[in-house]
Amino acid sequence: MKKKKLANKLGISYVYGPEDWEATLEHIDPNVFSGAEIPGEFLDVKNVSDEFKAAGLDIINVKEPLPLPLARSIYGQDKRIVDKIKKQLGQLLKMISGFPCGNVSIDFGIDLAVTNTEKKDSLIGFIKGMTPALHKEKICLCIPSRIPMPPPATPENYFTFMKEAMYGGVRFSVDIYPHEIQKTANLEELLRWYRFDMNMVRFTYEPEAGNILVEKIIENWLEAFEKLSYRGPIIFCPKISTSAHFTRECNRLSELMNNFATGGPEGK
Repeated sequence: MKKKKLANKLGISYVYGPEDWEATLEHIDPNVFSGAEIPGEFLDVKNVSDEFKAAGLDIINVKEPLPLPLARSIYGQDKRIVDKIKKQLGQLLKMISGFPCGNVSIDFGIDLAVTNTEKKDSLIGFIKGMTPALHKEKICLCIPSRIPMPPPATPENYFTFMKEAMYGGVRFSVDIYPHEIQKTANLEELLRWYRFDMNMVRFTYEPEAGNILVEKIIENWLEAFEKLSYRGPIIFCPKISTSAHFTRECNRLSELMNNFATGGPEGK
């Protein structure tokens, strides 16, 4: 296959990785993967950013810095509780900014909010209340948007939500589940509602269930990204429970991505 110049920064995610994740770091090829995504639980690890820097990896996203039940419980809460959540998140943003890291992705349960005006307005109000902290720490808040998206939510709902938030520091994390997408699907059409607001792309898959990313799947998506001029990070998120299997999968991905010539500007 003819090599293609790939300008996107590539990252590996530890969100669904093994508990003994430290054992895998030295096996990640920094010539292919220059970034890592970590779960919010890693924020409790002392000097966690130094662990990744020593392996040649920048932390490029923190997924769920707030505990998921807390992030999804904002609707209808007493103002004092909401203010406490804002304060807690503000402190976490300051820590994350110091890594440095420019992105967090938080699942506020927008899939339920976009079809309920009261919940939607509550969430938009919370996000607007966080914009000073996001701006101060130079962090982008990424709203997870799933492909394929389960009903009743639609991509149009998410697009409208984003516009109502009215802040450039809130963008999409497009979370792609490639093995749930029909082979005949038009990938550009699936991305259409996000194309101007994509801050990162994540591929989530389950190697332990026999679902792996093959070259053709990656090639088709890279072509769609290129047509949309997407230059942000591409993060691979394998669901793997053991460090040995995680390491093997990272090595397999490295060989796979070496079929594409990397280079050009890095994602934030």
